[in-house]
Order: sequence, then C-alpha cells, then structure tokens
Amino acid sequence: MNKKLKIYSTLFVAVLIILVVTNVFYFHESMWYATPNDKLEFVDCPPEFMSRETLPDGSVITTNHETYGYEVYVAPKDKFKQKSLMSTAKMSDSDGVELQTYMVEMQKVKLSVPASQKRFFNVLFVVSVITSVVALIVIVWILSLVIKLIRNIRRGNIFVTQVSKYLEITGILLSALYLYQTIVCYAITRYNMYHIQLADYYVVFKNDANSMFILTGLALMIISQIILMGKDLKEEQELTI
Repeated sequence: MNKKLKIYSTLFVAVLIILVVTNVFYFHESMWYATPNDKLEFVDCPPEFMSRETLPDGSVITTNHETYGYEVYVAPKDKFKQKSLMSTAKMSDSDGVELQTYMVEMQKVKLSVPASQKRFFNVLFVVSVITSVVALIVIVWILSLVIKLIRNIRRGNIFVTQVSKYLEITGILLSALYLYQTIVCYAITRYNMYHIQLADYYVVFKNDANSMFILTGLALMIISQIILMGKDLKEEQELTI
C-alpha cells in the first residue's frame, strides 16, 4: 500500500467519525442574557411587514411589504423551564377518529426583517453570492475533469497515470469545496450569534455543507491510488511476460 493510499484511507475513516459526531451535537455560545422584555408570542402581523386597507365598498386589500430573510438553526436556552408548543388534531381513518398529540420543536427557523432594516442582511447576501460563485467555478472545473476521464475510459485507458490524476484532482476539489462551505457556514453562524438575539432560543451552529462532497472526494482519492497500484502491477506482469 503506497503512502498516499494510507493517508487518504485514514482521512476517510476520520472524516466519517467526525461527521457522525457533529450531526449529533449542536454548537452554541451564550453571548446574550435574557431580559424581562424578551418574549416569544403569537401576535398580529406588524404593519411594517403587512398592512391592510379597507375600501369604501367594504373589501380589504392586504399588502405584503418587502422583507429580507435568513434561515438559522436554533436550540432552546432552557429546555426544562420553557413552555412547549403542542399540536393536537383529530385524524379520521377506517378505524374511526383518533386524537393525535405532538410536541413541536423548532430546530431551523426563518427570520425576516423589513427592508428598511436590511443592513444586517447585506453582509449575508454578499457572502452567499461569493460562495455560490466559488462553488460554480469548482463544479465547472470538476465537470471538465469528468469529461476527460470519460474519454480515457471509453478509449480503454483505465489503469493509466492520467486517469488516476483526474480522479485525485476531482476528489481534492470536492473535499476542498466541502471544507470551504463548512468554514463559510461557521463564519456566518458566528456572525449571526453576535448580531441576533432571540427570546428563549440560541442561534446554534449546524453544518449545512453537503457531507457527500468530502466522502465522495476522499473515496475518489482512494480509488486514484488503487488505479496507480493496478498500473504498477500491470507493468510488472508485462515485464515478466
């Protein structure tokens, strides 16, 4: 087993363990303290979000004003003292009517603010655009490598250095894309933790990067080294013959 294959195999196992662990736990940092004015409640939609106008004929026109929104992961500040949101509904089926009760827990929410308060979201928008552009560039690069790879395979060139190189670069790009998205996601979450105060809830970090990127990337890197080993064995057989 060559050195790169050992390194890539070890990384694959380590990343798999890390992904399992991080999907179980949330990260949050208590940067805010609750005050008596903090409250989470159901209220009529404020006029800066939505307004209604009653016309002389009695009809009502509802106007939804421009808003900016962003999704964040949340976790309760005090799960044991916090009141629970319960859903109770009747469900009818062939066996009759059944009463179903569920506890509704918020894990990911969308926060919206009026357009007049969009300054906070400008930073998030710019970061989102940059991330999308970087991802697009990497994806185009990967597609060009895949096309070259397919051409070699169709020609019957499998156990060759070029195929191994294409697979390894593709794997590195996929892994790098995942790491980049993870870093951006963490940076944005830290930014949100500092700027957002929610009643009864923390803003928490949960990685939204697609874990299949790094798993597939490392798998391709491992396969690239296996192909090199196959190439060496093929050359040895040819020399023996």
